[in-house]
Amino acid sequence: MSHLSGRPPMPLTAIDLEAAERALRRQRRLAVRTALSLLIALAALLTAAAVIPGRLGWAVLFFAPYPVLLALAALHVRRAEQVEDDHDRDGP
Repeated sequence: MSHLSGRPPMPLTAIDLEAAERALRRQRRLAVRTALSLLIALAALLTAAAVIPGRLGWAVLFFAPYPVLLALAALHVRRAEQVEDDHDRDGP
């Protein structure tokens, strides 16, 4: 019994399961793209820090990752919400 509505949960149909699997695959692809983007961004920052001499290279390592992480996180959340909205709109 569902503790939220007090009613038993509705059984899932084949169409519901197919739509959920499609949404899950899209979420997985998005997660992989985000992880690869993070690896590429961090590699670029490390390369920049190695190329830039002295204290400025350390400043790149100290300050630059945070805006990059924030931008990637915001983009990932926005795209994940789009996947959920598409799933809700297509619905059962």
